[in-house]
Amino acid sequence: MDELILCVNKLQDQFRSFSQKPVDLPQIIVVGSQSTGKSSVLESLVRRPILPRGIGMITRCPLILRLVHCPKGDKLRKRRGESYEEWGEFDKDGKIYDIGDIKSEIERRTEELAGVSKNISYTPIVLTIFSPHVLTLTLVDLPGITKVAVEDQPADIEDQIVNLINQFIKNPKSIILAVITANTDMATHECLKMAMKVDPDGTRTIAVVTKLDIMDKGTDATEILTGKCIPVKLGIIGVVNRSQEDINNGKSIEDTLRDEDDFLQKKYPALADTNGSKYLAKKLQELLIKHIINCVPAMTQSLLKKIEACKSVLAECGTEVRDEKACLDDTLNTFCQSFIKIVKGEAVDVQSVSLTGGAKICSLFKKLDISLMSVKPCEKYCLEQVILAIRQTSSVEPPLLFSERAFDELMRPLLEHTRKPSLLCIDEVSRELKSLCRNSIPQETATRFPAVAQGVTKVVDKMIDDLTGKTKEYVLQSIYIEEQHITRSQILKIVNHSNLLSVLNKDLGLLPGNPFKSSPAFIKKAKLKDFTIQESLNPATKDVRHCIILGDMLNLYYGVIANRIQDTVAKATMAYLVNGLEKSILLELATQLGSKLKELFVEENAITKLRTTKQEELKILEKSLYELQALNMETAQ
Repeated sequence: MDELILCVNKLQDQFRSFSQKPVDLPQIIVVGSQSTGKSSVLESLVRRPILPRGIGMITRCPLILRLVHCPKGDKLRKRRGESYEEWGEFDKDGKIYDIGDIKSEIERRTEELAGVSKNISYTPIVLTIFSPHVLTLTLVDLPGITKVAVEDQPADIEDQIVNLINQFIKNPKSIILAVITANTDMATHECLKMAMKVDPDGTRTIAVVTKLDIMDKGTDATEILTGKCIPVKLGIIGVVNRSQEDINNGKSIEDTLRDEDDFLQKKYPALADTNGSKYLAKKLQELLIKHIINCVPAMTQSLLKKIEACKSVLAECGTEVRDEKACLDDTLNTFCQSFIKIVKGEAVDVQSVSLTGGAKICSLFKKLDISLMSVKPCEKYCLEQVILAIRQTSSVEPPLLFSERAFDELMRPLLEHTRKPSLLCIDEVSRELKSLCRNSIPQETATRFPAVAQGVTKVVDKMIDDLTGKTKEYVLQSIYIEEQHITRSQILKIVNHSNLLSVLNKDLGLLPGNPFKSSPAFIKKAKLKDFTIQESLNPATKDVRHCIILGDMLNLYYGVIANRIQDTVAKATMAYLVNGLEKSILLELATQLGSKLKELFVEENAITKLRTTKQEELKILEKSLYELQALNMETAQ
């Protein structure tokens, strides 16, 4: 089962390059106040005095301590040679350290990370001990909790240490090893308070009680060791460490372990088998292995989610461009196909709340039709304007039946009014095509290569503007033709001769009402120019009949021409603008942009960097998943 712990160590190393850990890993976090004996507890597990000693805060950065059981004949020992019975290795070093040199190397690395003063660092030191005398185990030792800043420590040193500890123990997959002293009130231990905040049920906390041998006379730790004082679920283990006097006298850890056994057998015979440093090592290894097994399924799921998220980011970044021309051809083909499909209604977005593409263009043509047909010719003129037109176009001889010239003069302004809505319709189609252009550019291209998106937009906008001008020119010419020649044969086709004779022969009382309304404002305005005009504006019986005929003719002829103009606008827009753009867009884009490949495919540094980072992360995540799945299969057997 050592492989379980070693596998988690490997995952931890692989994840160190991530700015944020992709998966919370199971680990044992050692916490305690200063001078509670944390270092001595760890040294009893290593069986060697490898940690720096001194007054005040000695541990100033996280120490990831990995113990690897390495008996004689082990493959690790063969790989590194048989020169050392036990040795240490530091992360990213590759150098083998003699056990006696490890303490000074930890001090050197601590000063390198946290400075020579009493500051702390969040960057961990990773130390692996290979020995035949240890059980395979991994622990994270953190700076001891302090309440008061001393010497050159920063004033907020307590907050810094608390924040550092919380970063580790808030991981729900961590086991909290709280080191407390037997000769102080249990309620005063800060590490227990911190553990209870993140683990209120105590389900992932184990307590180690030190200094059992220096309790006040007449007291013992039976209630503490039997769980009556400390609410933790993973166990409470008492140990006896080396005192400062023992350290000064050079007492070995082996001797200390023997004395610890004697003390426990003598003082706590009923509890001796479940306490002591040797039992602690076995218990911690057992807890860690069991915890890893329980966490493997959740870790696997977390890795799968991270892998999918990583792949999603890479998809957004796109693949690295090695052939700019091929990339441009692919981009332009994708753009043109998307553009044409939307125009033809072959790419429907059912989630959209508005019309787009061909459907939008169709609605614009209908809008023009409604606009043109909503015009009521007889409402554009007052009665006096029509009579004046009849008078002026008749010259010295009044018309026999009705004045065709008056009809012409009244119709031309109506036809001229069709220009504005017709040109507006063409402009709206032009804007819709430009909008489709921007929406058809692949989002990946717009994000990675804004120069390509800008180039495509610029070329297409220019094409649309040119074709819009051509379309407008044709439509204006068509309207001009309609204005310049009123087709009399067309009038004869639409005028009902029997109705015409009926208007001429019936009494006025039997005729429909005059379609033109009198305008006092127009009469007043006319009188200002010619005060004698009143008599000329008074309609005679023949004038009334004439107005009724002209009104019918204006309505009928305008309806025919308005339909024709609307049809002309739709056909010209589709022929020149929409279809013309569709036929030439790909060739024009390739011609205009093909000579600017190096300028177009300049990727932003942030995207290049993100892709490289995510590619490296994906390799690590997939490798980690493979190892974790293999581990899962091994534990399931």
